[in-house]
Amino acid sequence: MILLLLFTTFLAVLIVRQYKQAKKLPPGPTSLPLIGNIHQLVYYSWKEKGVVKAFDYFRQTYGDVFTLWMGPLPHVSICDYETSQEVFVKNGNKYKDRFLPPIFLHVSENLGLVAANGDVWAEMRRFTLLAFRTMGVGRDLMEERILNELNARCAEIDADAINGKTVVQTTEFFDLTVGSVINSVLVGKRFDDSNKDEFFKLKHLLDSGAELFTIFDLTVPVWFLKKFCPGRFARIVELQEEIVNFVSREARERFEKVQSGEHTLNHEDPQDFVEAYLVKIEEEKEKGNAKMYTMDCLKHVIGDLWLAGQDTTATTLVSGFNQLVNHPEVIEKCRREIMRVTGNGSRPLGLKDRAETHYLNATIAEIQRHASILNVNFWRINHEPTTVRGYPVDSGCMITAQLGALHVNNDIFKNADKFYPERFIENEKLINQVIPFGIGKRSCVGENIARSEMYLMIGNLLLRYDIKPHGSLPSTEDKLPYSAGKLPDKTVKLEFIKL
Repeated sequence: MILLLLFTTFLAVLIVRQYKQAKKLPPGPTSLPLIGNIHQLVYYSWKEKGVVKAFDYFRQTYGDVFTLWMGPLPHVSICDYETSQEVFVKNGNKYKDRFLPPIFLHVSENLGLVAANGDVWAEMRRFTLLAFRTMGVGRDLMEERILNELNARCAEIDADAINGKTVVQTTEFFDLTVGSVINSVLVGKRFDDSNKDEFFKLKHLLDSGAELFTIFDLTVPVWFLKKFCPGRFARIVELQEEIVNFVSREARERFEKVQSGEHTLNHEDPQDFVEAYLVKIEEEKEKGNAKMYTMDCLKHVIGDLWLAGQDTTATTLVSGFNQLVNHPEVIEKCRREIMRVTGNGSRPLGLKDRAETHYLNATIAEIQRHASILNVNFWRINHEPTTVRGYPVDSGCMITAQLGALHVNNDIFKNADKFYPERFIENEKLINQVIPFGIGKRSCVGENIARSEMYLMIGNLLLRYDIKPHGSLPSTEDKLPYSAGKLPDKTVKLEFIKL
């Protein structure tokens, strides 16, 4: 009897506290003590056939800004561009700290770029952007890297052609091409016949991690996973550590060679990210300030850059070509424009051509809108009471621009389910509302690399080949609609026919 009374009192206190806090937040479905709205998110994800569609249901019901309680913590989702711009760009300093999923923090120890906050994150981001600029990211040097890699892959396609036609497994093609570009940027080494097996081992680890993670893993405390899901917890930690150790192996080996005198660092013109970072370690040691620049931190930075730089771009390209072969009229319009700009194909398409390829630019934006890799975005921490679109938002709650839901918002993108690049020609300002790389101070540091890869690879492949489905048309549906990230149909084979 006493236990029942204590439990009832405890429950009543929770209800009253949650009710009072809810009055300081945007609207949302009625939550329950302890579990919040998790049961409703699960139900509507099942009913609407996906997490993004569940968020879109809540948007339609409660408005572009709404609150969901994930357990005892309120989470505010923003599903329109104007409010996202106001919150995360104009007032970005208030929201630069990311709510780190406990399992991420457990593995990363607040090191790196993705799962870090505070001074460490700010310094690593600043250094990474500076290092990328030094290596020519966004300029001719980056274009040369990408085109050299694409040319090498296309030479392999042409060598395998029968009567000018090659059947290409697009997932393998784009994984390897994009992976080779990012690997050359990070460690100065591309993937070829001698080391392709290394790449595919790493890719298997990345895919296993992506398929394993769910919203559940990203929200529950580490102690809960350890106690109630020990096998799952062990597998998640093992996978993350394997990935980070694998991608940072080259960095460790070079560091050891520097220590032994086998390798001399190029202080004046480092050719890759690891070289630039090792130079920075030496400089900071000379200043007596080597606290942030360590091999442990480099390991996590490389892991984050590899994951962000390879998987998201390659997945978007696979998704994009699945869409394109379902819309051959779009391929034809793009090709006509590219042929005109390149003098009937007399030269490759270059980054300087972007100002003249309006339809190709629109097509890439539509590909990115549909691909929108994250079903659920990383949450930011609101550190002080504020107002968002007229609603009070209390300190301590989580807030994010829910990009997946934003990109299917019918109030912004009419007939959002339709693949229709012309929408960006008809309304030129609309293209700015496609924000696949995030928004504000936590936007993707590799955005310029990814944009260059998307433009050069899609444009030059359409210039060189007529691309058609091999067999039936591929599905354009998300294969993991209930997961934290999207997965396109990766079993697809396409026919590349030399023009």
